[in-house]
Amino acid sequence: MLSVSELNEQAKTLLETTFSYVEVEGEISRLVKHGSGHWYFTLKDEKAAISAVIYKFNAAKLKFDVADGMKVALYGKISLYSPSGSYQFIATLIRPSGEGELELAFKQLKARLESEGLFDISRKKPLPKFPRKIALVTSKTSAALQDMLRIASQRWAPAEILVFDSLTQGETAPASLIRALKRADTSGADAIVLARGGGSREDLWCFNDENLAREIYAVRTPVISAVGHEIDYVISDFAADFRAPTPSAAMAALLPDAGELMQSIDRLSEAADAAFMRVWERKFNALAMMRARFSQASLEQKIARKEQILLNLRQVLDAAAQTKLLKFENALKLARAAYAQQESFFAQISNFVRVQKDGKTVNLSELKPGDRIALSSVNASKEAEIL
Repeated sequence: MLSVSELNEQAKTLLETTFSYVEVEGEISRLVKHGSGHWYFTLKDEKAAISAVIYKFNAAKLKFDVADGMKVALYGKISLYSPSGSYQFIATLIRPSGEGELELAFKQLKARLESEGLFDISRKKPLPKFPRKIALVTSKTSAALQDMLRIASQRWAPAEILVFDSLTQGETAPASLIRALKRADTSGADAIVLARGGGSREDLWCFNDENLAREIYAVRTPVISAVGHEIDYVISDFAADFRAPTPSAAMAALLPDAGELMQSIDRLSEAADAAFMRVWERKFNALAMMRARFSQASLEQKIARKEQILLNLRQVLDAAAQTKLLKFENALKLARAAYAQQESFFAQISNFVRVQKDGKTVNLSELKPGDRIALSSVNASKEAEIL
């Protein structure tokens, strides 16, 4: 007779040998991500359910985030948990059903980082117009590096190019890129180009790393992401300050073209000369007008105007003086007339005789014979007696 533990062990052995590799599809529910790193969940369909687990080592390899309600395919084996006698599916790999694993992982990470603001346009740093030093983060043996160096020498030879070697493919590439990016950020470069040539989605996957995206966001130097070809999009494109479709296009966008710049300088020089001539002509005309304003003829006109003002003032003063003179002459005539009248009066009264009796003036009709009187005029006086 078997004990319970012996029965469970035999059942476990039978299950693990019979179902050593199983592929099963269903919907995830009741997902628990334990602190140990193991994930516990239930896989179900319309009619049944089974407990499942994916251990820490395999869970860490997943490129996308697993959530309740997600339809997935599990790859693994059936085993039995002896202490409780319950069997479960031990998954070694989880893949999304329908949509590819990498595509789903890309969309999930992009949505999460975007919600955190890592892709905000307002946080993008402007590229320098005339960079003196450029840091290239790429593989030193890559064709992309040679293309960028060629474009740099053709367009803007004075620029100093610094190369920070890094892996650009494989599981260790994200950490290598982050280290190179940190060194480039402290090199004093005016801009950083994160570059790699074309390849499959798997080849370019290291540029979809979350930690790399956060490092691109954190650096102080403007970053250009130039990964793959024009149709390839990676997370670093959205985290960077500028996205270039190819490494060569990144250098063309970053560096001015020396030939075009010289033509622009010539056009600006011609425009400056024309503007100078216009300004010179305006100043010359203004100076000519000032000279005309202060010319001899102009001074003579000013003197003539001042003389006219003086003449007008003199005429006003003359008229006022003439009026005063006429008034004085009229007053003098009146005084002379008054004086003549006085002279005539005194001439008349000089012939008058005043008759006084006893010191009083009396009329002749008042006198009687025998009265003693005094006679006086202007020129003489006499005493007399009335007979």
